[in-house]
Amino acid sequence: MASHQQSSETDGDGTDERVKVAARCHECGAVYSAWLRSDDIVQLIGRKDGCRCGAAAFEAIST
Repeated sequence: MASHQQSSETDGDGTDERVKVAARCHECGAVYSAWLRSDDIVQLIGRKDGCRCGAAAFEAIST
């Protein structure tokens, strides 16, 4: 079985670590790739306007 490696990185000034996760929309359940920041904020990757349903609240479903 192949190993699954999580992506993580630090922002430009080296103060905020983030981990790549799957995130689910609180409204419609759509799942997107996202960054989970060290302050527990979920930030979608490639969708600056949030979910396709218009919602902006997400929960990390993988870590």
